[in-house]
Amino acid sequence: MKLLTLLAAMGLSLPALAQDIPSGEVPAAVMKTFKTSFPAATGLEWERKIVGYEAEFKVDHREHKALLDSAGNLLRYKQELPASALPVAVKNTVSQQYKGFRISDAAQVTRNQKVWYQLELDGEPHDQKVVLSKEGKVDNTLGYW
Repeated sequence: MKLLTLLAAMGLSLPALAQDIPSGEVPAAVMKTFKTSFPAATGLEWERKIVGYEAEFKVDHREHKALLDSAGNLLRYKQELPASALPVAVKNTVSQQYKGFRISDAAQVTRNQKVWYQLELDGEPHDQKVVLSKEGKVDNTLGYW
């Protein structure tokens, strides 16, 4: 019972960790980096995170996310991709290790100048989310974003 109470309390407090904010509350250094890095961004929405500021936006009708720290350093970047744009090694891993699954969503994630691919796979008995290196290796260290 104590565990359930603790989990419920944690669940109720999690929304407080991220908060939607207007662009006017984003630090100038963050806005400068964002505008320089993503000049064609549309539909921009900001959220304050524990580690900085997360921008959700579109470029050429594709969804993107960027996480920047308070000093304006780009920590992580994600862009939606069509499954056809995935590296062959990633597609091979899906066909060999996730037989019967199909890629429903794909994104390229860049962090510390290294690239990963996160995929949502539709299949039975349940859908899966997986992160793969560009070499097609499953990577559980990054976490699904």
